[in-house]
Parts: sequence; C-alpha cells; structure tokens
Amino acid sequence: AALQRVFADGVPIVHEEYRTNRPGDTDERVYTLHFEPLRASSGNVDGVILSAVEVTGYVRAREAVEKSRTEREALLADLRNANGAKDRFLAMLGHELRNPLAPISTALALVRKQNGGKTDKQHEIIERQVAHLSRLVEDLLDVSRITRGPIELAREPVPIATVLARAVEAANPVLEQRSQTLSLDLADDGGIVCGDAFRLTQVFGNLLNNAAKFTQTGGRIHVKAVTSATEIVVSVTDNGVGISRDLMPRMFSFFEQGETTIDRSNGGLGVGLALVKNFVELHGGTVVASSDGPGRGATFTVTLPLAPAPTTDCVEQPAMPHPVGNGARVLLVDDNKDGLMAMEAYLVEMGFHVATATDPATALEAAAAFSPAFAILDIGLPGMDGYQLARALRAQHTVAPVRMFALTGYGLTDDRRRSNEAGFERHFVKPVALAELVEALTRASRGERPSV
Repeated sequence: AALQRVFADGVPIVHEEYRTNRPGDTDERVYTLHFEPLRASSGNVDGVILSAVEVTGYVRAREAVEKSRTEREALLADLRNANGAKDRFLAMLGHELRNPLAPISTALALVRKQNGGKTDKQHEIIERQVAHLSRLVEDLLDVSRITRGPIELAREPVPIATVLARAVEAANPVLEQRSQTLSLDLADDGGIVCGDAFRLTQVFGNLLNNAAKFTQTGGRIHVKAVTSATEIVVSVTDNGVGISRDLMPRMFSFFEQGETTIDRSNGGLGVGLALVKNFVELHGGTVVASSDGPGRGATFTVTLPLAPAPTTDCVEQPAMPHPVGNGARVLLVDDNKDGLMAMEAYLVEMGFHVATATDPATALEAAAAFSPAFAILDIGLPGMDGYQLARALRAQHTVAPVRMFALTGYGLTDDRRRSNEAGFERHFVKPVALAELVEALTRASRGERPSV
C-alpha cells in the first residue's frame, strides 16, 4: 500500500517500527522503512526507492525502559499505600496504647492531689513507667507525623536554662537508676530561643536519655551551654561506649541503633536521635555528633539561633492564674470506664459539676437533663462516633450551644484538622495533661475562645 501511494502521489513516506519475522528467525525484527519516489527527467514518478533500517535493538531498549518505568510507578504506588497503611497503623496503635495510659495517669494525678502532692515509692515507680510508656508512644507517633509533613511548632520566647532544667527533670529517673553523675555548665543562662518549649525539652531530654543509656553505671554526663551574639550552643558529653566509625553516618536515621545485646539492656526504639535532628532543624538549628571511637564517649552538639527582638511571631503569653471550675457544667463521654471515672473525679476535685456517659445514646439523654456548658467527647465511640455525637448535641441544644472539646487517642495532623472542621474548639490527645484540660475549660468558662 505504501509503495502504491508513493508511486501515485509522489510524496515520500516513512513507516516507523515495521515488525516482521525473517525466515528461520524466532524473534520479531523491527525496521524503519523509507519510501522515496524515483522521478524521471520529465518529473513523473518512474519508480520507488525502498530502504529498510533495522532498529530492533533501539526498540527493545526503549520497551525495556518503558516496562521499567511502569514497574517503578507500580512499586512507588505500592510503597505509598504501604506508607499510608503504616501511618494508619501507628495512629491506631497510639490510640489503643493511650486508652489504658490515660486513666492510669489521671488516677495517679488524683492520688497525688488527694495526698497533698506526696506519693510513696510504689506510686513513683508507676508514674515513671507510665511516663516511659507515654514517651515511647509519642516517639512512634512523632515518626508518623514527620513522615506525613512538617510538625507545627507553638513558638514562644523560651530561656535555654528553663528548657535544660525540664529536660534534666525528665531524664533524672534514668540517671538516678544508673547512679550517674550529671554536671551543668551554663556560661550564660539568659539565652532565649524562639521555639516550642515542649519540643526543645524533648530534644535535650532525648539526648540525656541517650547519653544515660550508653554510659555505664556510675558514669559521667556533662551539659554545657554557651550563648553568643547570634546563637546558643548546647553540648551533651558522656564517657560511655562511644560511637563507631561505621555507625556515625547513620546516627540520626530512624530506627538506627548501635550493636545491641540480646538482653536489650539499652532499650529504646531507635527513633530518639532522628527526632532530635528533625526538631532542631525545624527550629533553624543543627545537631552534630562526635566521638573518638568505641569506649571513648560521645558528644552531641546542638546549635540554635538566638531569639530576635520580640515580634508578633514570638510573643510570650501572660501566665494564667490557677484554674478553678466554679461549678461549670461539663459532660464527659468516653467508652473507657476507668478513664471516665478518673477524669470525673479530677474535674469534680477542681470545682466542676460533671455528668458522664459511656455511649452516645446515654450522652444525649444526660445532656437533655443536665444542660452542660461544655462537652468533652471521645472520638472513637461505639455506634456513633464523636463527630456525629457533636452534631446531635448541637441540634439538641440550639438555644444554649454546648462548647465541645475532642478527647482521643488519634493525634495526627489530619485528625486535628477533622476535629476542627467538626466544630471542636480543642483537640486533646490521650493521656491528656489534666492541668491543661482544666485550664482550657477555665478559659472557656470566662468566655475566651481557645485555639485548636
């Protein structure tokens, strides 16, 4: 057909990737065919010149690349799905682990309050272990938050001395358990960082815990802070097991650990230093590790920018007076009965008038009779989730709307966004800091609108 068209029209034709099998060949061959009109002196087409260039190798290579690209895209899609499944699993794991931790923490806080702030050794052991479990849960969930996107920081002017004091307080149980000596050298304790006090405390708490874990019993840990005109440099030095040359490049990777004995005496998940790096970089700083080798200790040095003159981006909030319930009516809804009872006792102790329910139907009945000013709703309720219950409560109380707080084990960014869109004023993650919850209720009872 091509020969006939070129002969009739006199227009050249190129036939790309003409496929055929030559006699005796089992594999298909591919050619590019060129049809050129052959003209006589009169200008008429007198014939056709056909040339065939074999391009089998090129076509096979291109097909291999296309197949590889398709397989790569399928693999990436599988990885994205697996990563999403991992994030959902971590969120669910956090929810399930937080559910039992929340009532234990609340009950311990209530016992301490009823005992005038004093506890015995058994309570202190439980508090330490609950704090340890809570920290492991938070580390796992922080990994998920970081992989899903940047973590939002609650920035404020924070004295570095305050951050270090809180970090030492958090790490002190481990230091005491291992009979280790901690020394502090604050060349200038007036240095101020514009940052998130909680995350910065987590940074130095993780570094101290890491130093304690990899330093022998009776060892020494030294913390030094130096403030210059533009930055604050904090170093954490130990005389522990040191860092090998092979491990050094991977020190700040997730789930990376040095050699571990079968008894797992050093414990941990291998995420602490990775979180340190991410949180420090979110604050515009750097962290580096150094060691003279195995058995010769290690130093971790964090450099943070000094806070500029006060700006609207970093304004210190005035201290809140001690919160008091003043009889504000609060509806608590949670299907975890232990957590519900403990939180009810604490809020009543703080001066709130509380009604409780363990399921949405009972909650709606209680709300109709109780007329609460506030509702603290668990999101993962049976039959009707917290979002649906919030809508039902709003429909039930149109004259005097109920102000609602979410209380849940789900703490990812998407979870907070969804609760905000559902009309919840605050999103509390279990185990909730009871003082923070009471303060939020107190602010709200004075007419303030707390941020999510």
